[in-house]
Amino acid sequence: MAMPASLWAAVYVGIAAATLPAVLPVMVGVMTDQLGFGLERAGYVASANMGGVALGSILGAGLTRRWSWATVIICGAAIMIGANALTMLGSTFAYVAALRFTSGLGEGLVAGICYAAMGQSGQPARALAFYAAGQGLVGAVGMGFIPTAIAHSGWQMLFVLISLLALPTFWLAGAIGSLDRRGIHVQTAVKISTVAWLGWAAVGTLLAQFVGMSAIWAFLERLGDSKGLDTFHLSLALSASAIANMVGSLTVGLVAHRISGLNGIAVAFVLFLLSLAGNLLWNEWQVYVVTGVLFMLSWTVYFPFQFGLLARFDHRGTLAAIMPAVTGTGLTVGPAIGGVLLARGGIAAILGFGFSCMLVSTLACVWLHRRFVRTTEAHHQQVGV
Repeated sequence: MAMPASLWAAVYVGIAAATLPAVLPVMVGVMTDQLGFGLERAGYVASANMGGVALGSILGAGLTRRWSWATVIICGAAIMIGANALTMLGSTFAYVAALRFTSGLGEGLVAGICYAAMGQSGQPARALAFYAAGQGLVGAVGMGFIPTAIAHSGWQMLFVLISLLALPTFWLAGAIGSLDRRGIHVQTAVKISTVAWLGWAAVGTLLAQFVGMSAIWAFLERLGDSKGLDTFHLSLALSASAIANMVGSLTVGLVAHRISGLNGIAVAFVLFLLSLAGNLLWNEWQVYVVTGVLFMLSWTVYFPFQFGLLARFDHRGTLAAIMPAVTGTGLTVGPAIGGVLLARGGIAAILGFGFSCMLVSTLACVWLHRRFVRTTEAHHQQVGV
């Protein structure tokens, strides 16, 4: 089943809105070197941008109660591009930090609506998988190309390129708005009052998954170092993981409509278990490379299928719209917990925490799926379908 052009528009615009987070190390380098903020204040600027993204996605979910998706997207794109343009006109810390927070608000507004559009499209897992693959590709290409462009044309080129990539948003907003199926999507076969709280439970499964996975991912290099691996093999494993991220996402995008959500989640959990077993039982560099690939493949399979499960309960796209805030929270909390566990309990502690999070998340997905099926069947019987 081919994805409609309007859904591809949502995927593209979502990637464009997430370009700066995808190349965040480049922006940190600009703030540190070209603007002379130093590492500490450069980190504050990056946090301000990402905090704006999280807040923007939450605001967007609220605005859609009064405004159309297309209107919210256009406003978000205008804020994002306008803040990028104004960023290039100043170089003081407070000025740049304030504008990066403002740009983040716009990015969050746009990204949140694109998540909602993907969730309401009828092909949420496929759309999200292609989105993740595109984001990974933009990050890889951007971090390879943008530093050279900055060296030739100045630090402002970073924000010029990001804005150019986002310009088509103004023309694509209408197409994305056509995906608005709030209130008429197939999920309305289930009584909304019966499953509304289950949608938040589905959000919880995604949050638990991101906390558990990011706790391990943030310290994957440290895990290899503890095995006595040299820099070359550590870099090889991390590079292979990045490639697995894009390849895995593209594969899910191509086959997600042929696999049930529970089967996809089961495959992801098996891949995750294999990666943990490899890290616990073997120290060879070949196994470490394989476990890194399996770990990233697991993540790329989990997220789209869990998002597809969330879409079943998300009747208005509100929960999907706050995904940038949910994933951002997971990526913030996970490494903080992982660092404490690794320092105090070693590899077993951090892997055990990740396993616990993933087990709870997976079992909750199974329960939610069964609850959805039972509720749907009961409703059909009640109305005589």
